[in-house]
Amino acid sequence: MATLDPTDIKILNFIQQDARITDRQLAARVFKSAPTVHERLTRLENKGYIKKYITLLDREKIGIPVMAETHVKLERQSKAAIEAFEQKILAVSHVQFCCHLAGKWDFVIFIAVKDPQAYNDWLMNELTNWPNVQNIESSFVLKEIKTYGAFEL
Repeated sequence: MATLDPTDIKILNFIQQDARITDRQLAARVFKSAPTVHERLTRLENKGYIKKYITLLDREKIGIPVMAETHVKLERQSKAAIEAFEQKILAVSHVQFCCHLAGKWDFVIFIAVKDPQAYNDWLMNELTNWPNVQNIESSFVLKEIKTYGAFEL
């Protein structure tokens, strides 16, 4: 991939803070024309620097204030077993974040729910019944300190 120039870096830093910034506003901040900024954004998107634009909602205001962290150990770590688990996770809408790990646990999952009972229901009726799940360890998030931090370029 091509190296980012200082203007690209400025653009990426600004849109990480506000993805809804207009081309015109962005142009004023990077001292370029709006069409130039638009072309640069399109190029950054096409080259994969920008994966997607999202809106972060206030979970408490929409009725899903509880976040649980769940570590999962699989019985087998074959490629097929890992991919099957990943596909099941992708189908769970309340999973906010999931990573495949190296170490004691195979996966860490952050799942947003309306209350601890809803989490328990999902855990007991879903996750514990998935094939190849060997061990599960859960914790509830008490306070979010930083979510979705921007990269410093």
